[in-house]
Order: sequence, then C-alpha cells, then structure tokens
Amino acid sequence: MITKSGAALIEMNCPEHGLERFKIKVIKKYNVNKESIEPKFRTRPYHELSGVIVGKDVRETEVRRYLTDYFREAGMFDKILSMKIQC
Repeated sequence: MITKSGAALIEMNCPEHGLERFKIKVIKKYNVNKESIEPKFRTRPYHELSGVIVGKDVRETEVRRYLTDYFREAGMFDKILSMKIQC
C-alpha cells in the first residue's frame, strides 16, 4: 500500500526536445473511496494530467497500471523510457 503522498517520475523520449522528465503527483486522501483512483487535471495553460488521487487501500502496482493505461490511451506509452513511483 502507499504509505504517504509522493510522485511518479517519468522519463520520456520527446522528438522535439530530446529527453523529457516530469512528475505526476500521487495524492493519498482519506475522504474518498478506499479503493478509488481518480485523475487530477490542470486546466491552464492546457488540459493535462497533473496528479492522481488515491484511496487509502490502493497499492503502487495499481497506480502504475492506471498510469500505464492512461499513457497507452493517450498514445504516448511507446515514448516512455522509465516510470518510478516514489511514495
């Protein structure tokens, strides 16, 4: 289980910039369903994933699977070089 809030560190091969690194926050909340995983999007300057809100019984493998599915649907999974979850 995830013991505290943390981040997913992602390294991606970008054709325009080369190697790109960014973080997606993993926010643990107690006032949501204990098995839920919900995306948190930033709205400005563009609509993009900034974090993932998780319940208290969610494991790191489930967060990794959720992010993998998200990037696969967005068509960016083949560009990802590594994904580490620090919690």
